[in-house]
Amino acid sequence: MIELTAPAMMFVCGTVLTIIGLGLTPVQPPAYDASPVTVELNLISEILGSILVEPHTLLRLQWLHPTGLAGIALSIVGWALLLPIPGFPGDRILHSLLGPADMQDDRNQTSIFISTLGFVLLIFISTEYWPWLLLAAIAAWRRFSPEHLPEPFVVDEYASLDEIPMRQIATLTIAILLLGYPGLEPSSQIEEWDAGISTEEWPISMTFDEEITQLKLPLEPSGIMPVSGWLQIRLEGATDAGWQINSECLDERGVCRFDDITQASPGSVEIELSRDSTEPSNLTFRLVVLIDVENQVSEHSVLFRSADSTSSIDPLWVMVEDTSTPRICVELSVSEGDYVNLSINNPFWSFENETSLAEGTHDLCLRGQVGAIQSLPQRDEQHLVIGPPIIIHREGQPDEILLMSIEDTLPRMHVSGGEWVIPEWFGPEEGYTIARGESGSVFCPSSNAIADVDTSDNWSRDLADRSAIAISQAGPGNGTLRFSALGWLAVCDDTTLLSAYQVIEGPDLVTGSGLPNSRLSEGELRIVNRENTTFSLSVDWAGDAVNWDNWDVSVPSQIAPNSQALGTISVEETTSAIWASWISIEDDEITLHFSARSTEVSE
Repeated sequence: MIELTAPAMMFVCGTVLTIIGLGLTPVQPPAYDASPVTVELNLISEILGSILVEPHTLLRLQWLHPTGLAGIALSIVGWALLLPIPGFPGDRILHSLLGPADMQDDRNQTSIFISTLGFVLLIFISTEYWPWLLLAAIAAWRRFSPEHLPEPFVVDEYASLDEIPMRQIATLTIAILLLGYPGLEPSSQIEEWDAGISTEEWPISMTFDEEITQLKLPLEPSGIMPVSGWLQIRLEGATDAGWQINSECLDERGVCRFDDITQASPGSVEIELSRDSTEPSNLTFRLVVLIDVENQVSEHSVLFRSADSTSSIDPLWVMVEDTSTPRICVELSVSEGDYVNLSINNPFWSFENETSLAEGTHDLCLRGQVGAIQSLPQRDEQHLVIGPPIIIHREGQPDEILLMSIEDTLPRMHVSGGEWVIPEWFGPEEGYTIARGESGSVFCPSSNAIADVDTSDNWSRDLADRSAIAISQAGPGNGTLRFSALGWLAVCDDTTLLSAYQVIEGPDLVTGSGLPNSRLSEGELRIVNRENTTFSLSVDWAGDAVNWDNWDVSVPSQIAPNSQALGTISVEETTSAIWASWISIEDDEITLHFSARSTEVSE
């Protein structure tokens, strides 16, 4: 009983201090500059805490008051002293319960040996918590050490404990060992303590079968610190499907602001998607939510598919082969009992798979001819090229149109040497914002507190990842942007995306109103060479209709350094053919491509 008193008192006092510390701990976290440490409660402290210190008992463990930390440490020491490790009170209690004779019995020694060995192996396999590893090492060393350890002093080896005291001691010891077990890692470092908003409870896919669809997004922090920031919400895919986003959280700028979201005071955003019932569409689309908090930007996508209708699995065409003859694919899910026939009217594209499809999931791939991407004149709100319309035929029913944008088809901006001079056509004269990101989707800045640039004289700015500058009014000064050749660049009017570009390394050439590899319009062509290199210029004709007399292209043979060249593209429009024109750059040669295909051979 003497050996049990000290550890039991330490455990009880530690439990009391733990409960007092929980009561002294505030519900909201303090200000941290580094990763804090969280602790775990044993079972008895957890039960008492849930009864006496509600609410948010478990939350307080992440910033526990020093009184509570002292109590947990005292409880762990008291618990550890009751372990049957030679030299510890727990081992002497075991001697008194079994008796010296039974302790020296070979069978009991074998059982103790196996139990100790299993305990040590379990600790080394299950945890890297160094106090437990140290305790296991001490237990193994003392139990198997050849050095003689003094046996517990026994007054009368032949006298045994009375049955009732023996049961009381055994019961109390086992109860403390079980109820006071502190876990494999009583304390640990909180890694993502300041990690923004958690999206673990947000859906990743939903179905719709009506004109109104609702969802609720809980706002909870990933870490422990209060989170404030913005949400931007937009739709991708379902071109011309008429879906509208409605939410009480959205302000007049189309941005949702949230402040001081904590584990104890979470929030939520309710979103309603509605569409015009007069023009129903079963096209798959994606709801993209940009989460913009201080020093961290992330995004989450929710895929919406029609519940019982034929539709694509993904909302965008996947660019499988980004070559001169591109290949785009998507999976098409034909609903139960449905049978469809597919056709296409664009002569630049043709099917690679079967076009008569029964119920099930099918691969749908299109192969493009030279100029296929440039033949598509429309872009969506995210400035991706809208793919060729696929006509879905059903016997005895009106035709449907499958119209989807193609991923990775932003206009490509060539950057040379990490600098890019802003051309005069880049943004509206009344002012705009330039934003840049190295990865993720293109979004305009959520905050309108953006550094303004004085354009009355020549200026230059560095653009880091997820940074932005505001040009309140176009002035006479020339502007130079410095950034690495990756990611994207966006031109915005507040939160409205005016234009977006994919940034790549390449010769710095621009056309009068666009960039290389982008579709050119009819009329005057102006190519600006902003490099210190002379570029030769040639014309390449492709397609089965380029020999017609409807087209005429004239350009000079070369462009001098830091100068421009003028040319013309003359087209006599006809319904018998479709044409596309664009420029490409390779080494020191600029090629003006002109591709025309007859509509009479379209599939």
